Amino acid sequence: MLTLYGSNNTRSFRALWALEEAGLEYDYQQVRLGRPGKNGARSEPYTQLNFQGKVPTLVDNDLVVTESAAILNYIATLVPNKKLIPLDDIKLRAHYDQLCFFVLSELEQPLWTSAKHSFALPKELRLADIDKTTQWEFNRAVGALDSLIRDKE
Repeated sequence: MLTLYGSNNTRSFRALWALEEAGLEYDYQQVRLGRPGKNGARSEPYTQLNFQGKVPTLVDNDLVVTESAAILNYIATLVPNKKLIPLDDIKLRAHYDQLCFFVLSELEQPLWTSAKHSFALPKELRLADIDKTTQWEFNRAVGALDSLIRDKE
């Protein structure tokens, strides 16, 4: 059985959604971010699975998969009949990968940078005026994404 380790309001939601779409049986283990002790992301048992103490982490028997996009691809590959990911058409798969990697590296990055400076980073490292820069980066990425997907089915 698959076990997903995650936390509320994180990228774990992506993996939960994929597991539900795939119709796979799984166990969900709540992880308390930034915490040591029982169910903590900094606890020794959890850092043995994910040394960074981040979520999500998927365990399938002796395989441990971290990083949400890798987890999504793994889940989709487990159920080829659901067609959650292009497996049979290399060109379609290349386009899928291009869009996924673009979203993760260009579109999501300014959003996460802004979020880190509002709550995730220690207060002394936060930049109060980061939003102007991240808004510009996000708008630029949205324009590029529009060009990538325009006239595509």
